[in-house]
Amino acid sequence: MKYLNLLLITMLIAGCNRADRIEIDGTSPGIKSGVFGIVDVLNKPVYGDNIVDGKFRINEILEYPGYYQIKVTNMLDNKLTHIPYEVYLENGKYNIEINGNDLTKYPKIKTESKIQNELTAYYTLANELVADVAQKVKEERAFLKSSAGKSLEGTAYLARVDKLKELQDQQTEVEASVIEKFIEKYPKSAIAAHFIKNADYKSDPVRYYALYNKLSDEAKDSEEGKEVGGKLSGLAKLVPGQTAPDIYGTDIKGKAFDRNAFKNKKIILIDFWRAGNEVSRQNHLQMNSKLLFQVNNDQAFGIISIDLDENKEYWLKAIKEDAMKWPQFSDLKGNESKNAEAWGISRVPTYYLLDGNWKILKRDIPYNDISFEITDYLEKK
Repeated sequence: MKYLNLLLITMLIAGCNRADRIEIDGTSPGIKSGVFGIVDVLNKPVYGDNIVDGKFRINEILEYPGYYQIKVTNMLDNKLTHIPYEVYLENGKYNIEINGNDLTKYPKIKTESKIQNELTAYYTLANELVADVAQKVKEERAFLKSSAGKSLEGTAYLARVDKLKELQDQQTEVEASVIEKFIEKYPKSAIAAHFIKNADYKSDPVRYYALYNKLSDEAKDSEEGKEVGGKLSGLAKLVPGQTAPDIYGTDIKGKAFDRNAFKNKKIILIDFWRAGNEVSRQNHLQMNSKLLFQVNNDQAFGIISIDLDENKEYWLKAIKEDAMKWPQFSDLKGNESKNAEAWGISRVPTYYLLDGNWKILKRDIPYNDISFEITDYLEKK
């Protein structure tokens, strides 16, 4: 009896220590010979099998439960490409059917994984709503890169560029509506924040913040929920019409920022930069040689540059080299700068346009649009 008990305990321990596995039985109608691969979030290959006569199979130890991406190649038709499919893998069995004739379609996936089933529901909905405009965006991009597109004359080419921008705006709008419809259908979803995080939420933070506030408490309390919630709560305050944040730190003489000093300006360009960023530095030279000349109204227009460096010497040296005679501020905290946090800065250079009352006119404006926007605003005033 003693030995029987020891055997049972040993078997129980062995069962508890058994590694999680991922078992995939797959088919791919339309692909006779190809490759089915799965990569992790760092794009490192972790699983794979050759597709032979439309079938593939994987039975491996699970690296970790979480998000991965599926990549499929048709060896007989390399022109069939696709954006990798996102999947959630955890211990268990998956039956995956790839549409080999249309790799833009999300696969049919049968599994007991609740998270994967919600992913499937989301991407199936996205296929239905986004596919048409996404294809038009793809075609327009391809045309602009083609010899026919490059041969267009100025106005005709710009018209096609405008068409592409309009289609991209439509795609962004549809993508937001997909998340909205998903939340309506799955109000208790624990992973809805994941979709918001992967969306272009910066394009319309107010709308996405409203979507975020519809999430379940579980989704908001997830790691991704906390991250995107914090970002959206800040970005929602940085839309046109809102009062811009103050500027932290001091100018080169150690004087703190005072927004009242700029009330005599009708429009102000806020320039976020770093001394080691080449694009920032080149744009400073253009501000001196072109922008101030193009605006042609320096009394109504002002520039404020906010540096995101840590080293004061680098900051002051760059100001001198770039001949920046307009106001300069920095808290010299680099990536930990309160300015970066308050203004939602994720890259440099980034530009804002404000009015004289410190209200936001434009956020994250492309540098090439600045001159037109300033001139247009001043003419209307």
